[in-house]
Amino acid sequence: MKYAMVLMVPFYKVSEDVIACESAFAIHLKELLTRISDWGDEILIHSPAMTEADYLANKHHLAHITCSEEHIYYVESAPTDISRLAFFLKAPFTIWPKIWKVVKSANVVHSAASKDIFKLFTIMSLIFAVIQGKKTIFVMDIDHRNSAQMLYKTGKYSLKSYWLSRYIYNPLISLQIHFAVQYCDLLMLKSRALVRDYGRGKNKVKNFYDTAHDSSFVLSEQALEDKINASNDSKNTIRLVYFGRLVEYKGIDDMIEATRIVAEALAREGKGRTVTLDIIGAGHMEGRLRALVAHHKLENIVTFLGAVNYGRELADQLKTYDFLLAAPKSEDTPRSVFDAMACALPIIAYDTYYYVDLEDTGTVQTVAWLSPEAMADRVLVLANDCSAVHTMMRNARHFAVNNTQSIWMDRRLQWTKEFLVE
Repeated sequence: MKYAMVLMVPFYKVSEDVIACESAFAIHLKELLTRISDWGDEILIHSPAMTEADYLANKHHLAHITCSEEHIYYVESAPTDISRLAFFLKAPFTIWPKIWKVVKSANVVHSAASKDIFKLFTIMSLIFAVIQGKKTIFVMDIDHRNSAQMLYKTGKYSLKSYWLSRYIYNPLISLQIHFAVQYCDLLMLKSRALVRDYGRGKNKVKNFYDTAHDSSFVLSEQALEDKINASNDSKNTIRLVYFGRLVEYKGIDDMIEATRIVAEALAREGKGRTVTLDIIGAGHMEGRLRALVAHHKLENIVTFLGAVNYGRELADQLKTYDFLLAAPKSEDTPRSVFDAMACALPIIAYDTYYYVDLEDTGTVQTVAWLSPEAMADRVLVLANDCSAVHTMMRNARHFAVNNTQSIWMDRRLQWTKEFLVE
């Protein structure tokens, strides 16, 4: 029995029996497999093929899965860098027939909306699944509705692109969600607003957190108290961190600017306090970010640490910092926020919907979008308010303990049992 996942997560076929993907997602798949025995004894992934160049550039921090041992298999689709025109020309003859075949072999199809309406990939698996009478799970990991306006404000969209997105592309994405609400068996949407606006009270439409950490990632109670005791008003260095992909929409340039503003404020203060920002991760923006750091002469306070393997190595590093910064230029729902909570790491973020939702946890404080100045001000305020920071640390660990990947996988399993009945 096969549990098929038709996704946009790129995989690389190393050999006939070995595949590679992002390490946290590989952990997620292994956790999922232990919980789907009622619907499948193997997971079949169908997704775009990672290019060889991307694989070689990231090989050292990708997870490698031996298919025959892990019972996780992969069917390649078109490469991630396929153009829209090439996709359009190939879709009816090779891409969609392969999706049909994957769906036909499965008992359950787990997929999502196609956000690029010129590359209808994931949504086709759900349409085919409904036609074939398969059980279906629909996942939406981001609320797309504000993205056009945000991209226009940041200069990434022209006025033409903004209007096309707002009045043509976004409505077509919304249409896909309405289709899923009507015909799919279970929907998991990563937003309270999505659940409210599309689910309209339907019990099969759920809000969910996509956490990746396990209990071993969570700071122990003693380690938390040690961290709290080490955090006090006399601390000489404020340690900031970002971890994740080095891509433009993450707003790492704004984090660097906020750090510069904090450094200047501390210098004017004259008490000998300093600030540092460590950037953990890899991506195509690294060169431009390094140039930005050099331009502002911040090499002594901003450090690029490269990618770190997910798990204990990352957790041990994260627990040493004071604040995680998040400055997305468009809507974003990263798992990093939960990994930070597991390490009792307070979060200062732009007020996009996802971080505003997470303010209820008591571990996230948001500031005005696209304002490095506001982010810098909040760093300084919290650095001078140990009591508030200690409360955020305790809230972070409490949330992480009660929202591990295992807990959420069990919750999703319960939903699956409830809504995927015969």
